[in-house]
Amino acid sequence: MVNRRRYMNYAIIGFGKIGQALAKAFARNGIEVSVATTRDPESFASAAAAIGPEIIPKKLAEAV
Repeated sequence: MVNRRRYMNYAIIGFGKIGQALAKAFARNGIEVSVATTRDPESFASAAAAIGPEIIPKKLAEAV
């Protein structure tokens, strides 16, 4: 069986309640995921860090 984590990149566009819930689900499973909004990544970096080290804040263009 192929380990998809090795070949797949995930990104969540939007970091409101739904985006954060999705990020928590990824983190619980140890899956790294980029999160992005139209805001500067530093503005939500602490919220991302609070979820876990697998959650990487990025600029929208980088995540897409």
